[in-house]
This record gives sequence, C-alpha cells and structure tokens, in this order.
Amino acid sequence: MNHELAIVPQYIFLRGNRVLDNVISIALGVFCLSLLAQVAVPLAWTPVPVTGQTFGVALLALVWGRKRALATTVSYFTLGGLGFPIFAMGSSGFLLGPTTGYLVGMIVASYWMGTLADWGWARTWWRAYLAVATGSIVIFSFGAFGLSLFIPFGDLWTTGVLPFLPGDFVKTLFASFIAFQSQRSLERIL
Repeated sequence: MNHELAIVPQYIFLRGNRVLDNVISIALGVFCLSLLAQVAVPLAWTPVPVTGQTFGVALLALVWGRKRALATTVSYFTLGGLGFPIFAMGSSGFLLGPTTGYLVGMIVASYWMGTLADWGWARTWWRAYLAVATGSIVIFSFGAFGLSLFIPFGDLWTTGVLPFLPGDFVKTLFASFIAFQSQRSLERIL
C-alpha cells in the first residue's frame, strides 16, 4: 500500500516503484526548476530578483511529494553550488550571498509542502493553497534571515519580503490550482 498521496509517488507506485522512474522524476524536476529560475526580474532596490523558482518548488512539492521534492531541490541546490549555471539569471556557486537563505528555505519548504501533499492536501484546492502559503512563509523566513547578513535589519521587510508578496500570491494560486486539478484528473483515471 502506498501512503504517499501526491501524484508522482502514486504513478511511480503503480509502475512498480522502479529506480529509473524515480531518477527521471528527479531529473525532470531539476530541469524544470532550472528553467523557472531563469524567469527572473531584477529589482533595483533589492539584491534578490523575482523568479519562477518558488512557483516551481511549490508545484513540484505538491505533485512530486516529500521524498522526490526534497531530492529534487537538494539536487538542484547541489548542481548549482557545484558551478552549473542554473540559479536565477544563470548564477551558480556555494558562495554565501543575499539569495542563499531563500535557496535553503526552498529545500525546507519543499519537504514541508511535499509532506502535506503526501497527506492528501492537494486533493482540495483550499488545502493545496494553504500548503503552498505555509511553504512561502518558510521560504521568506529563511530568505529574510539570510538577507539580514547583507542589509540592515530595518530594511528586511521592504527589500526581502514586501516586493515579492504580490507575485507570491499569484504563484501560490497557480501552483495550488494546477496541483489540485492534476490530482483530480489522476483520481478520475484511477
């Protein structure tokens, strides 16, 4: 019996939980995160760009589930750290910078949101939305902490959180809607 209720774990379980299927799902996830990271808009008043990474992390967590989402984000972070130009705007490296906290937050958030997806939270839109919203709080918390090493504490809200809230709201809506609709489609097929 498979206790992971996210879409990809269910699909892989039905196929016999082959190693190749797991590797392909993680590689596909890293590829998607890498592409979404290149959707980046630099902002003049903050060293942190608006990117598609958080959308990708949320969607992957809700669809891939805890284990594969965590493996995907850790693999993405590791490859970028080793020099592959897959972070926002083609950057790479393990250097501690203004965006490092956000990247670490994405790893923690992928585990959290993936856990909720494995518990069935993507089966209703409202719960999928709450899963992503709480994941965003995790990312912003880690991001603001990391950014605090580079800017004055009093500027954290206006440079590390506030500019990203409107986009995060939209990304949260889309990620939760896509995951919910995908879950419904899978349930109709099964």
